[in-house]
Amino acid sequence: MKNTYNGWTNKQTWNINLRYDEIFASLVKESKFEDVDCLADAFECLVDELEFEGVKENSLAYEALNDYLSEVNWNEIAEHYFEEEVSEEDQDIMQQIADSLASK
Repeated sequence: MKNTYNGWTNKQTWNINLRYDEIFASLVKESKFEDVDCLADAFECLVDELEFEGVKENSLAYEALNDYLSEVNWNEIAEHYFEEEVSEEDQDIMQQIADSLASK
């Protein structure tokens, strides 16, 4: 049996996606990523930078945070936003085609 949490791989993945949803969505809209792996790396770097800020290295808090974030399925989150962005682009293209045909 596969463990899941609210439709995500685990609680850590669900929680990070929930907390960073708007930031992730903005990042995807503002930047063009070649593939899901690049987007996953960007998300992980962004969260690491924000979450570890001010946390003393080798402290208990650092280790706990590191353990928590190591459980996040970054590719699953990236796939979610990557597919969403592609879908929006497809809709824009379809609308442009429809507008073009309507004007003829």
